[in-house]
Amino acid sequence: MAAADEPGRGPGSEPGREPGQALPSQSTDATPLTSLYDAIGGEPRVREVLQSLYDRLFEDPMVGFLFAGKDKAHIVAQQLAFTCRFLGGPQVYDGVPLPKAHANLPLLPGHFDRRHRLLEQVLEAKGVPAEVKRVWLQIDSTLRPSVLASAGEAREKTRK
Repeated sequence: MAAADEPGRGPGSEPGREPGQALPSQSTDATPLTSLYDAIGGEPRVREVLQSLYDRLFEDPMVGFLFAGKDKAHIVAQQLAFTCRFLGGPQVYDGVPLPKAHANLPLLPGHFDRRHRLLEQVLEAKGVPAEVKRVWLQIDSTLRPSVLASAGEAREKTRK
């Protein structure tokens, strides 16, 4: 059984460590373990990354149309809770499940890939620590199947 398939394990898990758990390389006898959430700088830094990402997404020529008429502040707030939680923060995501949130969008694989690439660029530009960046991108990648599957019906409607 793969680590991600074990009970209690989530996407982006490594053996012996849940997403958001302490970074082993930052632990010594003299220093406490640090979560990914702490390593990035907590909620203010996650918010900064997400605000930059969604500023880019809303203006992007490939995916910006998907955000037309949407409330950017609300999206960032929902993403903030979701992202902080998987990085080990205390926030609770109480939004709609991801498949339902994307069900009315005619998303194609290229749309997801473009968002992922912009996320990668923003994480790099903001100087996010390498381990946080790696786990964040890995978890983001694991969401691809559920986000795209839920958008299938919306894609079919655009073809009619």
